Amino acid sequence: MDGFMQALQEASASQDAYVAALPMWVQYWMYWMMAVLFAAPLIFAFWRVEARWLVLAMVATIVSTMALGMAVGWNKLWGVTHLIFWTPVVIYYIRRWPLIEKKSVFGVWFVLALATMIVSLVFDAKDFVEYLMGV
Repeated sequence: MDGFMQALQEASASQDAYVAALPMWVQYWMYWMMAVLFAAPLIFAFWRVEARWLVLAMVATIVSTMALGMAVGWNKLWGVTHLIFWTPVVIYYIRRWPLIEKKSVFGVWFVLALATMIVSLVFDAKDFVEYLMGV
């Protein structure tokens, strides 16, 4: 267990260094994603199944991202966990779109969350292709 905790601490420190080296706008984007895709759905999850699915996807993403970072380091492969766990949520949200009252507080969050995931997935797909191509 001590070996795992040491590896986890090293991976976390390595992740922090990787993020610190990213352009500032990317760091701000990451803060935005954590607020919209993790903090806000924790509140809505008490009432809405859509938020519960996103919380589940975010927990899976965070755990798998850390495992991936421990295994291969921090690079453009990082976003593959978003592609795996967020794509089903995006599809689910698109199917739920007609049922959501967009002028409610939840509806505004729902639109922001969906848009945030879609934009992020575009960047993640680009990074994944670049990783595969060795760029």
